[in-house]
Amino acid sequence: MGLFDWFSKTSTTQEVEQVEKRVEDFSNFKAVTDYIYEKSGIIDLDKRALTASRLQKHALSQGLYTTQELVDAMKNNIKFFQEILNIATVNETFFMRESKELEWLIKYIKESSKNLKILSMPSSSGEEVYSILLLMLENNIDLNRVEIKGYDINSEAVQNARLGIYDEHSLHKIYKKTKDKYFKKLDSGAYEIDDVIKSHTQFEQKNIFELPNENVKYDVILSRNMFIYFDDEKRKIALDIIVNALKPDGIYIKGHADYIKEHDELENIEYGIYKKRIL
Repeated sequence: MGLFDWFSKTSTTQEVEQVEKRVEDFSNFKAVTDYIYEKSGIIDLDKRALTASRLQKHALSQGLYTTQELVDAMKNNIKFFQEILNIATVNETFFMRESKELEWLIKYIKESSKNLKILSMPSSSGEEVYSILLLMLENNIDLNRVEIKGYDINSEAVQNARLGIYDEHSLHKIYKKTKDKYFKKLDSGAYEIDDVIKSHTQFEQKNIFELPNENVKYDVILSRNMFIYFDDEKRKIALDIIVNALKPDGIYIKGHADYIKEHDELENIEYGIYKKRIL
């Protein structure tokens, strides 16, 4: 081995040793979860061992070895922070979930004398929005009667909603007749919802705490099983945002697992369903 080769090998060895000396230190992981809470309202991530482990693995895959490096990356890189939010948020849902409230909504749409603006937030991977449209079709209601949007903080969920492709589990509460009529079975075994139904939807990546930036009022807002991720402070803020985004006499539909306190501008008219009071 020549002298140059020896120096080259030594340099490479030293570089490897320097990399190997980098020590993982996520001992103050609460700093990470506190920042996520500040931006999204999501609590208790530090108590979810599996989620915390996934976040740390993702940080390491990006060359981030400490809590401070991870926090700095979240603050300085919007794309990276979105990746963190995607890992932190759960999107376990299916068609016709908590169907009693959906059936109430269909009756409300049918009896309304006007076209309605509807917001589903969080919309996850689109099952709730598409469930409403499918129920409208099954009840002979023109899809043009509603303008329906779905917002979710998870960008991957939003992309999946736009694709409209689902597995058997997501469709397990859909009647076979409905599935055969409105879905196309793909070679993969998954099902893609009809393009005409897709054309009546709008899905966007958005945080509920960004909603006040919109100058839009809705006739109906479905926000189901989102409040379970918030503490009392964020629940109050989120509920005020929802109420302010409703038109007078607008309808708010919550999830079975959601806990909300009484609100001066909301009247409970059915289980889990509220009407905005005209003060």
